[in-house]
Amino acid sequence: MRIAHTTSIYIPVPPPTHGGTEMIVHALCEGLTRRGHDVHLYASGDSQVTGTLHSVVDNATLNDPGITTYMDKELETRSVFELYQHATDYDIVHCHWPTLAPYFAASNPTPTVITYHYVDRAEHEYYRANVPNLFPVCVSHRQAELLGEPDLPVVYNGLDMAATPFVAEPDDYLVIVGRIIPTKGIAEAISIARKAGMRLHIVGDVNDYIPWARAYFAEKVEPFIDNDRVTYTPELPNAEVLSLVSRAKGFLFPLQGEEPFGMTVLEAMATGTPVIAMPRGSMPELIAHGTSGFLVDTEDDAVSAIANLDSLDRHAVRAHVEQRFTHDRMVDAYEAIYSSLL
Repeated sequence: MRIAHTTSIYIPVPPPTHGGTEMIVHALCEGLTRRGHDVHLYASGDSQVTGTLHSVVDNATLNDPGITTYMDKELETRSVFELYQHATDYDIVHCHWPTLAPYFAASNPTPTVITYHYVDRAEHEYYRANVPNLFPVCVSHRQAELLGEPDLPVVYNGLDMAATPFVAEPDDYLVIVGRIIPTKGIAEAISIARKAGMRLHIVGDVNDYIPWARAYFAEKVEPFIDNDRVTYTPELPNAEVLSLVSRAKGFLFPLQGEEPFGMTVLEAMATGTPVIAMPRGSMPELIAHGTSGFLVDTEDDAVSAIANLDSLDRHAVRAHVEQRFTHDRMVDAYEAIYSSLL
């Protein structure tokens, strides 16, 4: 098959630091190329793929201080416009939300698959009403339920297990990785770690694209950072994040919102580090309670779970991911979707 993928030009593929969507796009493009498909990626010019790269910018706009918000929107539109100028040359177009591809797909005969890495129900309903040849794919069954269509196709994100380190004997600290926003439960993780008498390492950026993020960080997170009991790192290359997570006793994820997937949770379990999470969003689908981590309802329950982390076999934690959430399984599922549309 000849397949075009398109994603935002804001971050390169793969990302230089930790980033979920761009990691998945890269893994999918590389996996499809290895299987003999002719893969074309429309992304920023500093992206790196084995297939053919098309770009309207030399570098991701995140790393270009000369790009205004207005020009960023212009270039995002131009990237997708140039793809759809040649869309009939492809068997399938696969876009990764939040690109603007749905608005071009409406007038193009080539089927467009869209993976909902994140999406609101209002956007989904608009696409359903106005773009009949757009085929959505969810990243969890819970996401499909929240969009009002529980029967939508679901493809779980996958990991390259060979590139994911494993540590059998961890150090005595906890970790949380995620954007510094209220729904990720960063403040709650600090509270839980303090109650448990454990050190906590936080990794996550304060993104100005989310207006309330910086105030949340200043009020709820920064006052507790002492680089002893609570350590904070804004961002790290993915390999360094995995190294940090692999040596942790446990990964805290006390979600306060409906997470559609949660790549950091998958990565933690792949390193052998069990996860303690609230049973919101996709967490009950990702975590095998009592095997790869614990699902808890309250902060006090989380503290109790921390005391029981040693009861979990870290080899079994990793095996849980190997059995269900690999790159190969993800590529298999998307190949099947493409074939069904053709």
